[in-house]
Amino acid sequence: MFFASDNTSAAHPKVMEALMLANDGYTPAYGADPFTDILTERVRELFNAPDALVYPMTSGTATNAALLAAMSPPWGVIYCHETAHIEVDERGAATFYAGGAKLRALPSLDSRLNAQTLSQAIAKDRAGHDIHAMPPAAVSLTNLTEYGEAYTPAHIETLVDCARLPLHMDGARFANAIASTGATPWEMTREMTTLSLGGTKNGAMTAELAILFDPDLKDAFESHRMRGGHNVSKARFISAQMLAWLEDDLWLDLATHANAMATRLADGLEERGAEMDYTVDGNMVFARLPLSLHRQAWSKGAVYHPWDAIDGVAPDTPVMARLVASWSTSADDVDSLLEALE
Repeated sequence: MFFASDNTSAAHPKVMEALMLANDGYTPAYGADPFTDILTERVRELFNAPDALVYPMTSGTATNAALLAAMSPPWGVIYCHETAHIEVDERGAATFYAGGAKLRALPSLDSRLNAQTLSQAIAKDRAGHDIHAMPPAAVSLTNLTEYGEAYTPAHIETLVDCARLPLHMDGARFANAIASTGATPWEMTREMTTLSLGGTKNGAMTAELAILFDPDLKDAFESHRMRGGHNVSKARFISAQMLAWLEDDLWLDLATHANAMATRLADGLEERGAEMDYTVDGNMVFARLPLSLHRQAWSKGAVYHPWDAIDGVAPDTPVMARLVASWSTSADDVDSLLEALE
């Protein structure tokens, strides 16, 4: 009954097998190896982006930060949702890498950027721009969002039309978003300037990719990556993982399963009176149940996090909790948790 995070799941056996096969002999370092060359061609084909540049990374936070720093000058404004990972979970990494760029976090009724709110914020910054103010530089989207909701290509189009700025996508759960929406990788990213493609949460072992759809950002990105200490020496071990992850659409199969387990869980929770604050588009469920029920499940061995403060809260008070399914979550895991909530 482990639903704390998809970060806590094991690596998929095919990924581990690929690591073992890559652990043979010598290859050039720092991404000059044949595994990374093959991976680059695979990614270019998958995203219909023949000029894309691909960089193996070990950290989603570093990937986001280095990409955004390459997209914005130190005096620029980067727009994101108020719940975005770069805003609330990365301790200022993006602004640190960018040397002072500002994150402008915007609200909405859900966890996705609202086109009208974004348009108004950008217009305000543009109208007031002089040497004293910071100009608009880039927009960052998270897909899936931090609350498990998906952007569709149509939604992204509305943001492109109003923003007219370079777009970055934090794709820590990109596979789950693709599996949920049915969009192709190209449809989801055709308006993107950069993508942080995450494998760690979906069956890989510390493996992320920085993808530059605009090759003109090469020097800036590589400089920020180097200065930040993320120019990976033995890149072949990341590239080998990602090649196995992409092979025969394993990444989508794993994400589809995780999404299905989250849906099974959400349905069962609603049958038990839970209220959902956000749409369950992927593998994350945000459910409100009385604190007494949460405590009952925790006492029986369930592992997941309350998303509201619980100190001093009455037992019958509805408390929102986050429950995350992974590629290795089984139907028995879900049913055991639901039984613990009886």
